[in-house]
Amino acid sequence: MAIFSYQATDGAGKLVKGTLEATDKTALVDKLQEMGYFPISVDKSREDTKKGHSEGSFFSRRRRRVTGADIVGFTQELSGMLEAGLPLDRSISILAELERNETFKEVLFDTYKGIQGGDSLADCLEKHDTIFSEIYVNTVRAGEAGGSLETVLVRLKKFMEVTQRIKDDIKSALIYPLLLTLVGGGAVAVMLLFVIPRFSVVLNDMGGAMPLPTLILMGISDALRSYWPVIVGLIIFLAIAIKYAIKTKEGRLKLDAFKIRIPLFGPVLRKAVVSRFSRTLGALLQGGLPIIEALNISVKTMGNASMSRAIGPVVDGVRRGRGLTVPLRESGVFPELAVHMLAVGEETGRLDETLLMLADKYDRDISVAIKRLLSLLEPVIILFMAVVVGFIVISLILAVFSINDLPM
Repeated sequence: MAIFSYQATDGAGKLVKGTLEATDKTALVDKLQEMGYFPISVDKSREDTKKGHSEGSFFSRRRRRVTGADIVGFTQELSGMLEAGLPLDRSISILAELERNETFKEVLFDTYKGIQGGDSLADCLEKHDTIFSEIYVNTVRAGEAGGSLETVLVRLKKFMEVTQRIKDDIKSALIYPLLLTLVGGGAVAVMLLFVIPRFSVVLNDMGGAMPLPTLILMGISDALRSYWPVIVGLIIFLAIAIKYAIKTKEGRLKLDAFKIRIPLFGPVLRKAVVSRFSRTLGALLQGGLPIIEALNISVKTMGNASMSRAIGPVVDGVRRGRGLTVPLRESGVFPELAVHMLAVGEETGRLDETLLMLADKYDRDISVAIKRLLSLLEPVIILFMAVVVGFIVISLILAVFSINDLPM
């Protein structure tokens, strides 16, 4: 058994604080709910609570950027409070008081003031568009209009959790290949910049002709040592040029069109874009947004300018009464299987569910494809590094053997 400190609200919305003994946090939450309280936060109590609070306040209440995890937590807690019957303004006020991120705290207090002034929650969130996305704001707006804000918030939380999980999985899967590349590249750089020059001095002092691989290796080493400022400057210039190029509409369009044509990776990127579009559109439709407005938002959030342009005419097709399936098939963006599934969903009046089902299917396909690509990428990186290091070693060995051919 352990002692936990908790913060909760009672049926009247009053904030209650205290400590209870329980086996774990789950048991404590169950106990609080049996007591008629709605748990907000549960933390393990410490003997030096006062000291820990004073020391932790500087770090926990520091000003930092608002992350996706912050938004997910806020959405979950707000949904639970609304389901428990708390008024919207009171819920926002409690969450603002408990928020540890000073940046997000200010946003929530500003939102509370806006609601107190008669603005809707969506209008208040829209003022902070760098934190709350267009999808989030419009879904909340649809929930408010339909009188089902708490239900919409639950769907939003699930949508954000799935999106964040996919991003985290991709980042985690890329850690090992990236680490492997950095370590291998660093080892090769050390050999070329420090080991080879010392070796070449010895060979040049002894005179005689050296094998071609050794000459090539020494030439690469000399070029890196002599022109490294030029090489670094060129890399920086190219990076800046590409950065500014992709900020232009045409540059972004060309880059995105190139990305989906890359062998092996292109089809995975295409599926990822289709999945994002399907999940966004499905979530917005479930939230009660009209299909035209939902389509306009979904197209903007696809993350690929080339595919967004290709799917743009779909909105006009739906506006003319052609439905969603026919314009999607004509765009060539969605695979035929996806189009057929959406056609069935459109006919049965379950388009939103079909879109989310399609997104789940593609997410699973993407996960499997990424694992296969990474399982292929790792041996390719190892093989490439082995070839580079092998060339360096063989070049040095040939140079050593050539010493025996020198006249004594």
